[in-house]
Amino acid sequence: MENEKKTGHKGPAGSDPESAFALLIEEHQRLVFAVAFRLTGSADAAEDITQETFLAAWKHLKDFRGESSLKTWLLRIAANKSRSWWRWKRLRNWVGLGRGEGPEDAPALEDLLPDRPGERPEQAALAADLERRVQAAIALLPQRQREVAVLRAQELSVAEIAVALGMAEGTVKAHWFEARKKLEASLGEYL
Repeated sequence: MENEKKTGHKGPAGSDPESAFALLIEEHQRLVFAVAFRLTGSADAAEDITQETFLAAWKHLKDFRGESSLKTWLLRIAANKSRSWWRWKRLRNWVGLGRGEGPEDAPALEDLLPDRPGERPEQAALAADLERRVQAAIALLPQRQREVAVLRAQELSVAEIAVALGMAEGTVKAHWFEARKKLEASLGEYL
């Protein structure tokens, strides 16, 4: 009951808010990281955004009204943090504080290789090449289309994406339609 008063939610019997939140992190951390990575193209930025997402969620947990699932709420925070990352990156580059857009900004190969040790090296190289091409194609999409495409790739429904991004379902469908056309044009030979 005390947990319910502190967070506005019922947790598992006998659990304190910290334990319940640790379970929330454990359950959603990979998804939040994957979305942040797809939206930024940077493993380092995705790690930071993932951490910032959960810090913001902890700080504002009392404000969660339950109008959406915790998953879509977390993904909305992650998408907003990713937008902020892009704004700051553009600003740093504009004033000369950021690195250039060279190969050193690309994700490291170990970040792109699939986590399947039994795979043959040539399969891993082909998968890494495809991942780089997909990431490059996604990066070329306009921001809203990129966000919708990344969330669809994480198997969220149109309704969940609408909640996560704060837009109407029809708008999500329109962005998804345009994103798919562009991705198919860019990646047609791989599809």
